[in-house]
Amino acid sequence: MISNKRYTISSGIMAALLCATTLTAQTGVKVLTLPDCVDIAIQRSTAVLKGNNNVANAGAQVLAAYGQYLPNLAAAGGYNYDRGNNFYASTGPTLVNENRSQFNYQVTSSINIFTGYYNYSTWKAAKLNKDISSLTLDYAKQEIELDITQSYLQVILDKKIVSLDSNNLSTSMKREDQLTMLTEVGRKAKTDLYQQQAQTSSNKLLLINAMSKMQNDKIMLLEKLRIDSTDNYDIADIAIDDNPDAARYGNREVLVQEAVQNRVDLRAAKINTEISDWNIKKYRSGYLPQVSLSAGLYNNGAYFNTLEVNGATTPVETQQNIPTQLYKYTYGLVGVNATWNIFDRYYTKTNVAIAKIAADNARIDQQDTLTHITANVRLAHNDYRNAVQQMETVGVGLNAAQKAFDAVSGLYKEGATDFITESNAQLVLLQAAQDKIQASVNMMLRKKALDFYIGAIKP
Repeated sequence: MISNKRYTISSGIMAALLCATTLTAQTGVKVLTLPDCVDIAIQRSTAVLKGNNNVANAGAQVLAAYGQYLPNLAAAGGYNYDRGNNFYASTGPTLVNENRSQFNYQVTSSINIFTGYYNYSTWKAAKLNKDISSLTLDYAKQEIELDITQSYLQVILDKKIVSLDSNNLSTSMKREDQLTMLTEVGRKAKTDLYQQQAQTSSNKLLLINAMSKMQNDKIMLLEKLRIDSTDNYDIADIAIDDNPDAARYGNREVLVQEAVQNRVDLRAAKINTEISDWNIKKYRSGYLPQVSLSAGLYNNGAYFNTLEVNGATTPVETQQNIPTQLYKYTYGLVGVNATWNIFDRYYTKTNVAIAKIAADNARIDQQDTLTHITANVRLAHNDYRNAVQQMETVGVGLNAAQKAFDAVSGLYKEGATDFITESNAQLVLLQAAQDKIQASVNMMLRKKALDFYIGAIKP
């Protein structure tokens, strides 16, 4: 009777510890898969939101640069009213008192015929800058996918550790219950029971800590997704792909070459050098003449309400009315303008020199990016090889630990070994099982990291 009660109490404690994971299935919370998390992170990420704005801004700059090839069209008009005395003395003293309305309008247009390749270079650089903005956005999405995958797999690992610790605690609780009964009938020493109670308590602590870590890692994952509540969300379990896939990831130099071809940040660095070269051509246009074609329609007119010359009223009835003047007095003008700065106080020379320095720096950055990519791929491949070796080692270790535990457990039941030996075998088995699941998750993560470093992630 005592033993059944003790077993019931211990089972209740374990159930309480696992409550956080079992309640999620009962409350209808939203379950997030790995693709769901990646999509949410990409949609809500500040880097992606700003990246989309940068792409739109670059597109506007391309349109502005293209617009420099088109003719402009401007219209202007004016109206003035004046009244009063004017004294004219050029041909004789004349005093004119007038009440007059004046108006004018003009429509003008001009187009650049030749700008020394300034407009063409600006347009090419703007198009390339838009490409860089798009590539930078893609790279940000790839970084987000890798980061979210790592955080997601951490939660999955935590769940599996919790499951292992829970099973381990269940084993200790059952043994403690058995020892309680055997102690009462005198078949086992109380020291074994006390030691088992201490181990059960330690196993409970392991489970409590594991569940706390799982909850914290879940909170951090949801924070990256910009989700506030952890109560209404759960993380879906996934199959751990721990196959080394040596045919895909085994050859390091092949992966390096693939990275050189696929990495979007390297492509962006190459495009940046092209932009620098076009900027040099743009500023060199200052050495060349600029030619433009302009045309316009102009009109000036006036209508006298009253007019007095030297005190005598002059008739104004014969003047043409305003509608007639609006078209009759219109005249057109077409012209070709050429400008060539013979000496511009070294303005062009200075700009060209600065652009050349910027181009040189861009090539240095491109080389640094290439070196950085190559090093990262090799480091990631070393981590991958280490993960492969870990998988081989932990598989053997788990198999041996399971056999050892089964053998020691059988001997302990027969009284052929002591409690310490069985307890150690149980701890070794738990550690081996945790090592195995950690190695499996790490193997999956190492392959995902390699996909990122070789540019194989397609957001």
